[in-house]
Amino acid sequence: MKKIFYGLILCIIQLNPVFAMDKTMKEGYSSDLSNADRNKIYLAKNYLTYVHDFKKAIELTASYIGDKNNIEARYIYAVSMARYDLNKSLEMLKALSDEGYPYAMDTYGEKRTCQLNRYEEICENSGYKKLLRSTYRKWKKGNPSVSYNEDYEQYRYMSFEERVNKERTWFTPKAEKLLKQCAEKRFFKCANELQKGLFFVENKTDKQRKEYEYYRKLAKDILINAENKYLSTGFIGICFKSKEKSLSDICPSNKELNTMLDNLAKNGDLLGYNSLSFILFYNEYNEDYIDFLKYLRNPRLKIPTELNKKYDRAIKLNNNQGWDMEMRSYSIKPYEKLYNDKNLGGFFNKVNKMISD
Repeated sequence: MKKIFYGLILCIIQLNPVFAMDKTMKEGYSSDLSNADRNKIYLAKNYLTYVHDFKKAIELTASYIGDKNNIEARYIYAVSMARYDLNKSLEMLKALSDEGYPYAMDTYGEKRTCQLNRYEEICENSGYKKLLRSTYRKWKKGNPSVSYNEDYEQYRYMSFEERVNKERTWFTPKAEKLLKQCAEKRFFKCANELQKGLFFVENKTDKQRKEYEYYRKLAKDILINAENKYLSTGFIGICFKSKEKSLSDICPSNKELNTMLDNLAKNGDLLGYNSLSFILFYNEYNEDYIDFLKYLRNPRLKIPTELNKKYDRAIKLNNNQGWDMEMRSYSIKPYEKLYNDKNLGGFFNKVNKMISD
């Protein structure tokens, strides 16, 4: 009887993506990595995402792909390798997909992913989209380096009709409950949704006015303290446009914005820091402005002295924790088309050889 029971458990683990993910390293990095090692992988992501310098991304991650626990390094390497060796790229993406890494599954594609033994039955019964969504949720939920809240995830996947009441005046009871539970856990997106919703309520009751002030202050505090990872700071640009300022009543003061900038630096939130520093400093330096993303790739760049001091201050505040950004999935379809095109394939391979030599 015990053998049958354990056999059933093993079968469930093999077929269910939720269990499949348990085999992977929760953070996507080996526990043996030093801060310097992690920073190299973060930098590789910067090169891959913003300048498509695949050669540099490969160079920075090559020494880490031998350890299966370095999932992000393996994924960055695999995506970058598609430019030079598609077969090797697909081989690595297949392994990562089989391990349950959702970004790799997304890149590997529906057809190939659903042909893997682990996912074949799930794709047939539930569909690829549901498989991918559940795997993304499992990965993010178990990964401390990702900003995740279960209540917000449920709210995010609700339809407009499920979110808003028939009168279009407020959230549905279920949506409101999810947002409030989420906001109490100091998740910015939920506190912000509530304060924005209350902002547009006409003729607020005393209770609504109190709630509005509460969620407005809560959202602003979370924002300034940079409590959540990968905060979206681009909307702060509205705070500098008087005609649009009324769209958001959580605009921080200049002093608060600089406090927030320091907190983003301490947390190593690369895109948050880059976006906010652009908003604060671009007009001051104009054509001489170099964004922080580029400065990290080449700290020897000649930039205005005062801007150099601000960036060096950020690096000092970061204290070698590293500058990371949220991972996203990448497409390799352009390289597949080139390799499969008989007319272009040979030329493309010659160009790759010239680049590699």
